Amino acid sequence: MKKIVLMSIFWISTLAIYAQKNIIPIDASEFRNSNAVIRNYTTEIELNGNSSMTVKQYSLITVLNSKGDDFAFCYAYYDDDISLKNVEVLIYNASGDLIKKIKEKDFTDRSAVSGSTLYSDSRAKYLDYKPTGYPYSIAFTKEYKTDNTAFVPSHSFIQDYDTYVQSSSYQLLFDKNETKLTIKEKNFENFEVKKEENPSGVIYSITDVKPIPREDFHLPLSGVVPQVLVMPQNFNLSGYKAQNVTNWQELGKWFSNKVLADRTELPSSTIEKVKQLTNGVEDPLEKAKIIYDYVQNNTRYISVQVGIGGYQPIVASEVDEMKYGDCKGLSNYTKALLEAVGVEAYYTHVESGKTKIDFEDDFASLAQGNHAILAIPYQDSYQWIDCTSQTIPFGFLGDFTDDRKVLVIKPEGGEIIKTPAYLNEDNYQFTQALVKFANTGEVNVEGKIITKGIQYDDRQYLEHYSPDDLKKRDFEYWSSIDNLQVKEHKMKNDKAEVQFTETFQLKGNNFGTPSGERLFIPINPISAITYIPKRYRNRKTAFQIARGYWDEDEIEILIPKGYSVEAKPDNVEINTEFGAYKMSIEIKDHKIIYKKDILIKEGTYPKEKYSEYRDFRENIAKSEEKKISLIAKE
Repeated sequence: MKKIVLMSIFWISTLAIYAQKNIIPIDASEFRNSNAVIRNYTTEIELNGNSSMTVKQYSLITVLNSKGDDFAFCYAYYDDDISLKNVEVLIYNASGDLIKKIKEKDFTDRSAVSGSTLYSDSRAKYLDYKPTGYPYSIAFTKEYKTDNTAFVPSHSFIQDYDTYVQSSSYQLLFDKNETKLTIKEKNFENFEVKKEENPSGVIYSITDVKPIPREDFHLPLSGVVPQVLVMPQNFNLSGYKAQNVTNWQELGKWFSNKVLADRTELPSSTIEKVKQLTNGVEDPLEKAKIIYDYVQNNTRYISVQVGIGGYQPIVASEVDEMKYGDCKGLSNYTKALLEAVGVEAYYTHVESGKTKIDFEDDFASLAQGNHAILAIPYQDSYQWIDCTSQTIPFGFLGDFTDDRKVLVIKPEGGEIIKTPAYLNEDNYQFTQALVKFANTGEVNVEGKIITKGIQYDDRQYLEHYSPDDLKKRDFEYWSSIDNLQVKEHKMKNDKAEVQFTETFQLKGNNFGTPSGERLFIPINPISAITYIPKRYRNRKTAFQIARGYWDEDEIEILIPKGYSVEAKPDNVEINTEFGAYKMSIEIKDHKIIYKKDILIKEGTYPKEKYSEYRDFRENIAKSEEKKISLIAKE
């Protein structure tokens, strides 16, 4: 009874705020450094053992300008396992008067997954409100119930940069004798998070938190703001029940023996086919390459989200028959094919995306991870493959899944392992070019670009562009050449070496700046690096260089007849903890030979060093923008 009373008082008080026809208006001048004010953001979760869960969420947010409009996007996911109980939005004007009430029936209802999905029972109801003025306030409440208790919603008390938080709270209601939880309190050290435990559960709250500024090179928000992560030690996932799961080893063992069990059966005809393909091949890695090539050439990616489709792959025989699958289905299918030819492989969960997000070492939860890949043990290490791509080379992950902690699922249990990292010098680009020009300004350039590592990943997609899309991209990339004509742009993708080579021929005009008998030409007409980070008088946060890289340029510029070099920039060499830069210019055999070597190092640095990094980049830009002075011969 005490639990019910406490729960009722908490939620009734929240709904009392929500039900108001008017709210106290905000003086926007008091929040000049904010895009929005979180006036109340509440999550309440009631766990009934491991059999069901009720989630109630409420937010009242005042949006101060267009940069805060993302808060006006309100959504609620549901599927066959999630039953929505209440979805509603109230809109208030700048004076705090209620101007619009939007019920669940007025929300847009559509599939919650992309258009590449074949079929799905995962749906979303959403409202994308378009304001007529600022400030305005939006109050959003949603409630749902589910029998799945494997995914207890976490709570990030601060939802975005440049956002003032007046009140944010997270309440867990559960029977402490019946329900055991693993709770992780993350990034609490720099915030005053209040924690109250009572017989009904626990409440976390923060109040009056000033905005964290969104500054260039900012750290990922998840690594900065306070969060509470929760995982029941006993839980239900669409009928698959787990007991006493407290770590990754136990979670991986349960997942392997329950969720992945009996999913790798294949037709005998397919088993025979892949055995013939690998006949005579002894090395497991060479066999794996053959199987990977077979999967790339005979399947395609289509998302399939039904039942526990977000976590359980469809059976391998179905993928074999239909020739498509999502990341889970294709990974499981490839695993089955590898097993058929005697190669061991482990199904692996990863949080994919350009931002590197690690699985938490000390917090085992299925809520971590949005993608599946394979880990193939080989010579005391692992070879990694992403089975969804029809273009990525064997063993190459790219920036989608590299350099992060992932869950490798083995029959004996799960293990957190880090995927390979492509660091600094690994991400290489070499540009070589010959520039010919006339004193009339007409210029012709021919050359090549070789890329490796993440720079390979960033460019290999070009070979799949349509002619129109490639032309548009080329005009942007070589925009420094006036009236550009791309006479040729060819590509070679060497997947064995994981190297992408482009050859090009360009034509343009207005090259150089004439001044009397002189002509001033750029030292690097095709790949100058002139970016300078934003200046901050008083930077507030640490900064991160998310990806390091190494570029080398070697450009020869033929001096036109009748001209000689009057003056050239001095050679430059800069060495810092953030990287290094070298530039040299040599005059030889009526040629100007320009060479550049720039290394930018990945890393996280304290805010006090930002000005040093900016100075480094500014000095590079100044060097790259310098001119060579040519003078007409008498």
